[in-house]
Amino acid sequence: MFVKERIIKFLQEHITRTPKRRGRITKAKRRQKVKRQLLMIGLICVACITLIITYNIKASARKKTQETIKTEQQKKVPDEVVKQMAESEVDTVKDTETIEQKVKRVRKEAKEKGYPEDIINLLKKNDETVGFVENYEDKKDLPIAKKVADTIEEGEIPQLLQWDERWGYASYGSGFVATCGCGPTCMSMVISGLTKDVSVTPAVVAEYSDKKGYIDEENNTYWRLMQEGGKHWGVSCYEGSAEEEAVKAELNEGHPIICSVGPGDFTKNGHFIVLTKYKNGKVKVNDPFSQKNSDKLWVYEDIKDQIKALWIYSVEE
Repeated sequence: MFVKERIIKFLQEHITRTPKRRGRITKAKRRQKVKRQLLMIGLICVACITLIITYNIKASARKKTQETIKTEQQKKVPDEVVKQMAESEVDTVKDTETIEQKVKRVRKEAKEKGYPEDIINLLKKNDETVGFVENYEDKKDLPIAKKVADTIEEGEIPQLLQWDERWGYASYGSGFVATCGCGPTCMSMVISGLTKDVSVTPAVVAEYSDKKGYIDEENNTYWRLMQEGGKHWGVSCYEGSAEEEAVKAELNEGHPIICSVGPGDFTKNGHFIVLTKYKNGKVKVNDPFSQKNSDKLWVYEDIKDQIKALWIYSVEE
């Protein structure tokens, strides 16, 4: 009886406690499972970080290797080739510039390089001079051209520009033919056209004008060059009337006319131009400072009042 009671009591206790033990076992398993999951996540994170670090190290090594190879290749390339490549890149940028952008760039570069102020100021007066100003450093010491052209046709008065690189860098007074040589350039056009002497360049006339004292302290050319200068090359000159009929008659006779003009279409201060032809009320103007002005015909009445004096030229008989 005693044994039976003991067995029953044992079974009751065992059956009663079993659910609690099972509950504790289940919670323990869950904690272990969470720990395993956290451990796996940690291992994955460590693996990812390791992979990223390894990739960055390899990428950095590749970059350094490429830079080393590039440096070695550049060392093998001659300096002249490298220079040509750099210049080619610059030229590509320049090719896409507008005229306004080019003028702005050239003015900035000219100031940085210390170009003469009157050379830089050409850009304010006429953006056609931008190439001349840009090339100043490279071409200012080159030999001056010996002739205006190979030949000049009969009856032609050549169109010449004072800022032509062939002679524009030559000195005149305390400046340059390009900056203050409109008078000598006009005389060069007239003399070479009438005599067919291609050696009478603007630089040659400028040198003659300097020696004769036909230029003042402010680099203004005296009218005496127009009145007297032609005689040195066998060209006669006389002052004429600015009336249209008189101008028409002289031009139709093949006599070019140099005009001193005041503020207006051609200048803000003073300037010299050459009239070469007349037809139907319009004149052909050779403006030594502007190709644009020289490329069109001008209604004489529109420019007549700008003329302060004029001189008519012909070959001396």
